[in-house]
Amino acid sequence: MFFYEPADPQPCYYCKKIKEYDEDHPIREGKFTNEKIIFRCAWHAQFQCSNCGKFHHFSWLYYCPITEHLVCGDCTPPTLKPVRFWNKSYAYAFWCKDCKDTHYDLLYSEFIGTHPWQLEKTKLVSNLEEPEPWKPSWSPSQSRKGEEISVEEALKVEDRIFSLKNHLWGGKFKQSKSFPIDEVKREDSQEKWELGSKQWLDQIDKYLYLDGKMREMFSARGVDAGDINREFILDPALWELIGEVKGLKVLDAGCGNGYLTRGLARKGAMAVGVDFSQYFIEYCIKKEEKEKLGCEFIRASLDDLSEIKRKSFDLVVSNIVMTDVLDYQQAFKEINRILKTNGRFVWSNTHPVFARHSSLELKLPSDTKRREERMYKIIDRYFESGATQVQWFGENPIWQFERTLSEYSRALKEAGFIIREIIEPKPTIETMQTYPAIFAFDNDRYPLFIIFDCLKIES
Repeated sequence: MFFYEPADPQPCYYCKKIKEYDEDHPIREGKFTNEKIIFRCAWHAQFQCSNCGKFHHFSWLYYCPITEHLVCGDCTPPTLKPVRFWNKSYAYAFWCKDCKDTHYDLLYSEFIGTHPWQLEKTKLVSNLEEPEPWKPSWSPSQSRKGEEISVEEALKVEDRIFSLKNHLWGGKFKQSKSFPIDEVKREDSQEKWELGSKQWLDQIDKYLYLDGKMREMFSARGVDAGDINREFILDPALWELIGEVKGLKVLDAGCGNGYLTRGLARKGAMAVGVDFSQYFIEYCIKKEEKEKLGCEFIRASLDDLSEIKRKSFDLVVSNIVMTDVLDYQQAFKEINRILKTNGRFVWSNTHPVFARHSSLELKLPSDTKRREERMYKIIDRYFESGATQVQWFGENPIWQFERTLSEYSRALKEAGFIIREIIEPKPTIETMQTYPAIFAFDNDRYPLFIIFDCLKIES
């Protein structure tokens, strides 16, 4: 028996949930708990299996009215019955070998009115020692069944992470719910990115080139850089992986403000930057006119590089771009087309697992600035690739797209690449000491970014 009786009982967790759907259902006293968080009444506590003698959560047992036995799912493994009732989308269905009939778990049994206590079969062994602990009783006012649904519907789970973030952040969470990617129009994605790029440049100008409290958030080592994650986590790993570029023709795919393109040129590469945003390209051209590094900048979408000749680049680098690209499969194919035989494609992205929008870092106390007090990271809905609108700066959101590692791997293979190496970079000890509130006890616990080193193969 795992339950204990607390000094101050709480309303039963399950009764409160059921009350939202059946207003005449009583809210019983929750006297028993495992976690000291969820309190449960006698109906929703634990019961003893007549076969194995072990106590189990009430929803893991069924009642056979012929034998008057409770049997657990360990002794008789159930199947899933897709049915919508209360706030649930399925019930456990057990095939009873004793009466050769199907029975359901005690939660669904309560819903349809066949729970043993509703039948006044009181001789059940629960972990309660009170007389008649099952009172007050409750039964549906009339015979009913749940709504039959498909297995696919039953397996869908609401986006609890999104709701929880909004709750914890007081409704100020600047992210939309996830949408199917095929519902996003290319024109809308590009229009939002155009507006978002202008906002990004405004912030870069504000924080890089002006003195102020936030300057350390962007490039403590120089003005020509990306954001702080690129500078201190991604770029060191990216440069080490890229290696010698002197004399190579290199494309910076999704160049943004062009800092990486200019960095490649300073290292002796014939560097070309391409980006869809007119704001970014105009910014990069103005920078090139001042510094004259020999960089070329082209406005184009990565899924249509038709103005670039086939097999004209030795190396393509792309730094945190594919999360913003709607048709990433076509982008991979275009990048493969413009690469020479055995050319490399080195690209980074937000981590498909740990940097998903459908994730949450839980910390206690909630207002602590000490990152070691973050208890753990919650990951949810990994296999549900989707599109999310995110506001990084200002009021105009951009579309970002989440895919699985399998989807990226498959798309690379179909485009004609093999993956040579995968790197999950993390900050150095020195970086964590210098910026503890940003990098320590966080980026060294799980990766927020991933880098792929890919090689073009001839079909």
